[in-house]
Amino acid sequence: MNRSRLIGAGAAAVLVVVVALLLLSSRGEDNAPSAGSPTTGDGRSISAQVSGVPAAATATLQKIDAGSWPESANAPGTKGGETWRNRDRQLPVKDAAGKAITYKEWDVNPKRRGQTRDAERIVTGSDGSAWYTGDHYKTFTRMR
Repeated sequence: MNRSRLIGAGAAAVLVVVVALLLLSSRGEDNAPSAGSPTTGDGRSISAQVSGVPAAATATLQKIDAGSWPESANAPGTKGGETWRNRDRQLPVKDAAGKAITYKEWDVNPKRRGQTRDAERIVTGSDGSAWYTGDHYKTFTRMR
């Protein structure tokens, strides 16, 4: 091989490496929470808007993670933090390590005076999971 072909091959190899590094670094940035994105108390990112989950539920989950719900609702009768038993096993029973998952339930919306609590709930698991139900535990959408 002559000298100019060696230089050209070397330049092409360097270009391939640079492009590969750029692709890998941009892929990692997509997985990292962006500045100002909501996170849980232990740094896990909460999706700003999960498909099928109302914005109010996402906001309530942020308050649950901050330890301020249901008190911040400032609405007597709003409930949160009580044991939810998963009797019908609609949600996972064990985590990846085989440990039993316990659940707590939370109202999504503040209770309105003179009305019963609505059907929307968030169920949080001891494994860090969070689930939204808009139909009082008939169906669930995973929030995280």
